[in-house]
Amino acid sequence: MTPDSITERRWLMPAVLLAWRLIMSGPAVAQDVQAGGLHLTGGWAKAADNDQRLSFGFVTIRNRGTETERLLSATSPGAAVVELREPDPSASGGARAVTEGFVIPAGDVVALEPGGRHLLMRDLQVPLALGDEIRVTLRFERAGAVVLPLRAHWH
Repeated sequence: MTPDSITERRWLMPAVLLAWRLIMSGPAVAQDVQAGGLHLTGGWAKAADNDQRLSFGFVTIRNRGTETERLLSATSPGAAVVELREPDPSASGGARAVTEGFVIPAGDVVALEPGGRHLLMRDLQVPLALGDEIRVTLRFERAGAVVLPLRAHWH
């Protein structure tokens, strides 16, 4: 190689590395989970800023069964506490913990989404960086324990 061709190709490796990082950090396809009459889709977690030890989890739950289902609670080995939360303008932070669970009527859909019902994961073992995964166990009244992997995004 001549010195000119080396200089001309100097940009190639950084460009390849940047492209690879963008591809790998993009939103991964969420893993769907089936449990009895429930179909859980589009699960994801909010990537944590800097050293934050909290994150939020989101998923769409479809009840294809013939009986009403209830999401009772959630836990995770990656977080000390996982709370079911819903919007409440009078509560500190604009949301309150739900102790009675979320009802999912037969044939209906309940979305846990930003600005609405969601999971709050506190005291994470490590902050969730973009692309990291945290496994959350959702406990349903009829379907029982369902493990849901949530990949961190910036949404």
